[in-house]
Amino acid sequence: MLDGITQKLGGLMGLRRSNLAVPILDGVFKPNNLLEEAKVLSEREGMEDMAIAPDGQLLVACGSEVLACNDKGGLSLVAGYDAPVTALVVLPDGRRVVALGDRIEIDGEAEPLRDAAGKPFRAITSLSLSRDGTLLICDASAQHDTTHWRYDLMEKGASGRLVSVDPSSGAAEVLQSGLQWAYGAWQAQDGCILVSESWRHRLRRVGKGSMGEMPGYPARISPTADGGFWLAVFAARMQIVEFVLNETDFRREMIATVDPDYWISPAFSSGKDFLEPLQGGGVKQMGILKPWAPPRSYGLAVRFDAQRVPVMSVHSRVGGENHGIVTVLERGEEVLALAKGAGRLLQLDAGTIRRANAIGGEYV
Repeated sequence: MLDGITQKLGGLMGLRRSNLAVPILDGVFKPNNLLEEAKVLSEREGMEDMAIAPDGQLLVACGSEVLACNDKGGLSLVAGYDAPVTALVVLPDGRRVVALGDRIEIDGEAEPLRDAAGKPFRAITSLSLSRDGTLLICDASAQHDTTHWRYDLMEKGASGRLVSVDPSSGAAEVLQSGLQWAYGAWQAQDGCILVSESWRHRLRRVGKGSMGEMPGYPARISPTADGGFWLAVFAARMQIVEFVLNETDFRREMIATVDPDYWISPAFSSGKDFLEPLQGGGVKQMGILKPWAPPRSYGLAVRFDAQRVPVMSVHSRVGGENHGIVTVLERGEEVLALAKGAGRLLQLDAGTIRRANAIGGEYV
């Protein structure tokens, strides 16, 4: 009887809940203003992904179009589609591969790819290339499309998968299933494949476990010339979201009665609507939102070296505008970041990033 009473009291007091603590932004993740101070190369609502062609041309997926971006930020139409482009990559032979939510179209191929291993695609969030040229496809969820990502989070979805497809033969293989919103993939020089598992706040080594928790929700992964990679992080974690995820009745009522834009959940941008949920720490004082306020939205990207160790990061802090980073590309000494929340393509200098992140001169 005593054990039963103790369990009930523990439940009432929250003692049986999982730990609500989130990793702090410190060390390599120490906040700076590099994303907020970055040059805005181009600005347009609806930007979703970007890729660099073999000839160096920068392509941007925006709405139902693929656009070419020149060195001055000018955008020109390359191709239009009948649905929003949710992911983009360019093959070594220069052919574009685009995801249109639930299917993939490859230049020169008559029929789109609609399924893999007998299961249709539902929410394709990322396309990348493995070292042997096969496509790595992140199908984030089997229940919700890409526009309903908040539902997948609040329903604790775990139906995402990572699929490998040979673009020439169409042969497919499911590399990992049961993922909680797969949002990016990359293969290292040693053959190890990493996949972003957003709702678990981690990078997962396919078939070998995870790399540990992160202070945000990871998105796409892009290779760098030295064998490392950039990881985009589309939002920072909040304790209140972790708390809500443990409150089943509250979540169900919120899903049933509240517009998703006003849920207690991460967001690509914030501060534009007075109906957004607000925590006490997020109240403006003298017209200023403090940079240590709870981050409903945030801008963050992390650079990893060839040993898969994080070495530096770039930020747009609370109160900034360049939030919702979904893709980061490195082109020589140029770093390009796509801020989905702001609808901006940002341009940074790699040397400036190294100097700002230097620890004892190690990365200067």
